[in-house]
Amino acid sequence: MSSLIIPNELLSWAGMVAHARIRTILFDMDGTLIDTEPSAADAVARCFASWGIPLASTEAAEVAGKTWAAALSILFAKYPPPLPPEEASRRILAAYRESLERKLHVVPGSIEAVRSLAGEFRLGLVSGSHRADIHWALEKLGLGSCFEVVLGAEDYPRSKPAPDGYARALQLLGGSAATGLVFEDSRPGIESALAAGLWVVAITGTNHFSQDTSAAHHHIPDLTPVNPAWIEKISQTFFVANP
Repeated sequence: MSSLIIPNELLSWAGMVAHARIRTILFDMDGTLIDTEPSAADAVARCFASWGIPLASTEAAEVAGKTWAAALSILFAKYPPPLPPEEASRRILAAYRESLERKLHVVPGSIEAVRSLAGEFRLGLVSGSHRADIHWALEKLGLGSCFEVVLGAEDYPRSKPAPDGYARALQLLGGSAATGLVFEDSRPGIESALAAGLWVVAITGTNHFSQDTSAAHHHIPDLTPVNPAWIEKISQTFFVANP
């Protein structure tokens, strides 16, 4: 009986798939670990209303997924506030932080997911929030020691959807985009991760403003199912479906 001859190219590909796995995992923060987007939009809307400038909810949602500087620059260009932009920004951020101090909404499963992954993967966080706000939130969550790299708005030149933040985090972690995974919730964040060449899982339960997240490779409502076994399983889905 003749034996089956498998081409070397197929053997090589099969071996690559068998050994391929996610090695670096990056998280967004707002809308991914903590549900802050409504608080941010509310702070913007309330401040503009106090200046006699009513904003539609869609306009206030302009802050979602971007750095504060980028989002407020867009809003101030459309609706100039009756005070210097620096002071207007300060008041909006103060209102936002007061809201978070009153109640920090944690995305279900986020604390458990990060803690379970920290021992087996290299973790980084890339947020559009300011560094001080990120470290405050991570301290509240008890997750500060889980991330090897934490980047805020001050740490990369261009806001999401540009790839700068995720590309910088990968560089600092010594990771490869081909084996890197991002958890994101917003369209700008997803576009940023994709532009950096990363796999993307979208968190849909915090998509309060109906942003289009269809470009992500996978969608889950929150981080409840995420643990090392889940990452290994989703890795096989990515690499087998996209050899």
